[in-house]
Amino acid sequence: MRYVDVNVFVYWLGDDAIFGDEATAIVKGIERGERAATSTVTPWLIHVVLRGLGRNYDEEKMVERLEELDFLKMEPLAWEDYRTALKYMHQYRLDLEDALHLAVSQRLGIREMYTNDGDFSRTPAKPVGFKRLTR
Repeated sequence: MRYVDVNVFVYWLGDDAIFGDEATAIVKGIERGERAATSTVTPWLIHVVLRGLGRNYDEEKMVERLEELDFLKMEPLAWEDYRTALKYMHQYRLDLEDALHLAVSQRLGIREMYTNDGDFSRTPAKPVGFKRLTR
């Protein structure tokens, strides 16, 4: 199982000109049966990012498209994830959002993360799925 960072869904749903094809390939793998997980904070973050980019999108459609991914586990955030994330912020120099994703992935025992966020290269969650990392 791999963890899916929010950026994958933003690129996929936002049809990103640079990373959209790679994100779509990741999502197609999940549609075909690859087991993956993300946090329940992810839909909120997708909303914030797409709205912040000025994208006109439909929140209900976003939720529907995520729900169609039968092999994607939406893992609830636990209070302990926040405590762990605070530790990871300092240990790996992450912002809170990334630290929360790392905390959830580590709690689930996941070692690889679909992301192009180079910040994760400093963590135990190996970034996979993209040819190049950002930042």
